[in-house]
Amino acid sequence: MGEFVAKYNWNRKHYIAITKHAFKKLLYFGSNLKAYTLRHIGRNVSTISYYDTPENLLQRTGILFYKTFENGKYYFKLEKLSFIPKAFKKTDDQIFVHEIAQRDTPEEHALYLIDAITSMFSMQFRVDLENVIKAAKPKLDIEITADVYKVFGGTGFKCDMALENVVYKNYETKRKVKGKEATFTLDSNPQNYRKNYDDFLALVNKHCKDIIEMNESRYEHAKNITKVLTPAKKKDLKQFKKQKESKARRPEDIIEG
Repeated sequence: MGEFVAKYNWNRKHYIAITKHAFKKLLYFGSNLKAYTLRHIGRNVSTISYYDTPENLLQRTGILFYKTFENGKYYFKLEKLSFIPKAFKKTDDQIFVHEIAQRDTPEEHALYLIDAITSMFSMQFRVDLENVIKAAKPKLDIEITADVYKVFGGTGFKCDMALENVVYKNYETKRKVKGKEATFTLDSNPQNYRKNYDDFLALVNKHCKDIIEMNESRYEHAKNITKVLTPAKKKDLKQFKKQKESKARRPEDIIEG
């Protein structure tokens, strides 16, 4: 049947690695924090496939539709597209989550998806949602392989630190982009440990300059980094890579110990 669940923004922070030393720096930093304990708890593989019609009717209507594989299960998910900057988004946003089998298609679950869409919007749609769902195909894939570490604080605070190797594939632009990212997720009671979480992230931001916070959704980020490159953009990208490599060779970026 599926259900609407809360989508929290503040208890998950997403960062982009800007040097090749980022993961080593985070592990070195984490293992040397006196107030925290770091423990590797495993490796996770997850995927996200964003669907739309050839004319991008779902996106134009304000709907984000995707299929995920996470924690060994497959889901179709729906949410409203927001054009509000990430920092100003509400924490009580909801997404529709519907468990499926691995090879299920949107058409097979059209009834549940249409019910969810109509309940998310007060307006009446001028398009035939059933035909839109049937025509939806994967437009953008994200593959994530993450080493996950549990961070324990002395007060009972816990959070997950996922060091992610990410592959973005855009079927429209035919571009494939690889990257390294880090995600921190609060694992404790949000009401009791929010300050502890904020304090921990403040330490991360202060001491780990090899990562920067992603100030857009993962979908927006995926679309932006897989855009068609103009000749000028290609030149800028080459220069940016050279600058990153030059920075990575600085003595202060070398990890010792």
